[in-house]
Amino acid sequence: MEIDQKLQAANQSTNDQPANYQRFHVLHRILHIIIIFNFTLLAITGFLLHFSEFECTRFVILLIGGAGAAGWLHRFCATLLYIGIVIHVFWLFYYKIVLNQKLFGQDSIVPGKKDFKDLYQNLRYVFKKGTPPLFDRFTYLQKLDYWAVMLGMQSMGITGLMLCFPEFFTGLFPGYYINIAGHFHFHEAVLAVMYIGIIHMSDTHLVPDIFPLEKTIFTGEISKIRFMEDHPGEWRRKQRIKDKTI
Repeated sequence: MEIDQKLQAANQSTNDQPANYQRFHVLHRILHIIIIFNFTLLAITGFLLHFSEFECTRFVILLIGGAGAAGWLHRFCATLLYIGIVIHVFWLFYYKIVLNQKLFGQDSIVPGKKDFKDLYQNLRYVFKKGTPPLFDRFTYLQKLDYWAVMLGMQSMGITGLMLCFPEFFTGLFPGYYINIAGHFHFHEAVLAVMYIGIIHMSDTHLVPDIFPLEKTIFTGEISKIRFMEDHPGEWRRKQRIKDKTI
């Protein structure tokens, strides 16, 4: 109640401000679309090839053009997806070195002390023991989401390379490492699909109070009301900065 009253008061005092605010750069939106598209095709082709002993999957593989075509499409999508990740990493260096921005702090995707405090306060709020935390630009769940995907893609990339170039890697490691890589690759893929399909989609895109879809990552903009409700810490900070410049 206290936060709702403060947000309502802030809303009444900022009626002259724009209805929408820029949240994501066009580069991030393009990379997100690229990753969604390629991740989906990777999951489809990968599971088709893994379960190719079933009649239904063999039929779909034939529609694609055979196992060779499905394998080529899988590797092609993996390459595009990883190019997107590399571009994102280069942007992080650009953000830090050229734009002279901070990789740690209130606007950072890197977890900090506040995230642990927010987690504790949010648990208290869930059990009606306190008020909800004032989330900043990224919540602790969004940071967990980001790093789970980012680190998971690295293990998928390494094991995928080992499966793609077994002759090279068996010159470096014993042959059974390729079999281990295959098991890791498959089970990591199952985990990734479950995580993206259940946790990420329910926490980020299929938010119950926004029907039918949270589109901020696609449009790049967030409404003022949504900004104030979902990221009150960042909203208050920006208002204080604005008041100082007036």
